[in-house]
Amino acid sequence: MEKLEDLSPVSREYFRTLPRRRVAAGLVIRNNEGCVLAVKPNYKEGWLLPGGTVDPGEAPRTAARREGREELGLDIEPGALLLIAHSAFPDPVGDGLVFLYDGRSLPDDARIILQEEELTEWKFVAPSEFEEYFGSHGAVHVGSALTGLAEGRTLELEDGVELV
Repeated sequence: MEKLEDLSPVSREYFRTLPRRRVAAGLVIRNNEGCVLAVKPNYKEGWLLPGGTVDPGEAPRTAARREGREELGLDIEPGALLLIAHSAFPDPVGDGLVFLYDGRSLPDDARIILQEEELTEWKFVAPSEFEEYFGSHGAVHVGSALTGLAEGRTLELEDGVELV
């Protein structure tokens, strides 16, 4: 793409009119029993996968790795893209895209250091508990990411429904 300063005023105005979406990226980290690492934020209800908002100009994969370092104190190179999901919520939440990457199995000797400014605790959650911890929407995302992992493919969801 051209640099912003190379765009004509008409082009700049056009780009200002386009919709903006929130983009998030996360890691699906597992233990040897197949449970998934969940973190409890202090700024909202429920639990989440390690991850967060993709910063402007940042690629989703880069954001997933950065969030792993910030939130867990672990430098995890994201593996395969397991899930891309679009969700449309009413205002004030709005549209969002989520990219979930394989965070692999956490080694037994890994030491998690939580980011205390945002997180209060972590735990491994069994698939039977996904809805309890992640809510119905999040449980679909985490379960679909595990399906993608098992099947060796990337799943695409639109409002929780797999697209073919």
